[in-house]
Amino acid sequence: MIVSLQASADGDLSFTVQRPPAYGELTDVLPGLYWVRLPVPLRLNHVNCWLLDDGPGWTLVDCGMNTDDIFEIWDKLWRGLLRSRPLQNLTLTHAHIDHIGFAGYLVKEMKCAVRLPFAEWLNGWMMWHERDEGLTEQFADYMRRNGASADEAAAIMGAQRPSKYLGLKPPREFSRIKDGDRVSMGKREWRVITAGGHSPEHASFFCETDKILIAGDQVLSHITPSVIVPSAQPDANPMKEYLDSLARFEELPADTLVLPSHGLPFHGLHTRLAQLREHHQARLEDMASLVTGPTSAFAVAQEVFPRVLLENPRQAFGESLAHLNMLASMGKLTRTVDDKGAITFAPL
Repeated sequence: MIVSLQASADGDLSFTVQRPPAYGELTDVLPGLYWVRLPVPLRLNHVNCWLLDDGPGWTLVDCGMNTDDIFEIWDKLWRGLLRSRPLQNLTLTHAHIDHIGFAGYLVKEMKCAVRLPFAEWLNGWMMWHERDEGLTEQFADYMRRNGASADEAAAIMGAQRPSKYLGLKPPREFSRIKDGDRVSMGKREWRVITAGGHSPEHASFFCETDKILIAGDQVLSHITPSVIVPSAQPDANPMKEYLDSLARFEELPADTLVLPSHGLPFHGLHTRLAQLREHHQARLEDMASLVTGPTSAFAVAQEVFPRVLLENPRQAFGESLAHLNMLASMGKLTRTVDDKGAITFAPL
């Protein structure tokens, strides 16, 4: 899932269309490759899925959430334009709910095979098991150790409201894909590129013959993917993982057609990668400038994301900590942990 706390794109990209298709419309991209745009009832209002014609059947890359609107879209397509051939394979870029939420239904009804990276399969099951818990006492302790007072942590915990989990139980059986694997989709061969930062083992797919990248959330045209430190791994450095991944995509041809999970298909991969790197470098510098003395991740989050911190503490707090952990790893800040586990950042 994406929460676009920062947007960054300009007119240097060449988009294949000027405006997106209607939700549920089957849109030609290239021979044997189709775009289906689905509505998402979140701040980011859509997700792009990709249908590939395998001949006797179809491969679908990502499938959207478990909502009535998405059910009606897929039901109409499978009963209409796609009725003559079955869905044979569901391929998932990662386990965020807007990408995997409807997978359980498709697998049950279509009897299709599923493939995704192992860490993403585990992440999908973790989110399923946590669906009714919301924020737990462990998260409150995570905030307190990172500078929140007991009252501040309690206020944030008390402000949270139950939300409907818009996903079904993930598939129990799947085929694991790993970095460097070759998979066949739509009568083309694709190389799997896995990367961290946005999710544990996000998969993108590159067709070398036709220079097409199904990018998932790793490279987006208009916004930056969320990069957060999860409460389960408070010393993780997902920002480094994400920035390291950009170098791997820079090895792809400059004229690659990029098919992102959000936004419009575009040419200008290297330009967009440079924009993303520049954006995060500027954000790191901004974060560093806020640390003029010993401080905490919670204090930084209060200054940078005062409203979002109350509405979506995982995002606001986790993103602040992602930048601070990265700055500490770069030697720009010190990170100290006292004998009670409290974490403090300070300038050198």
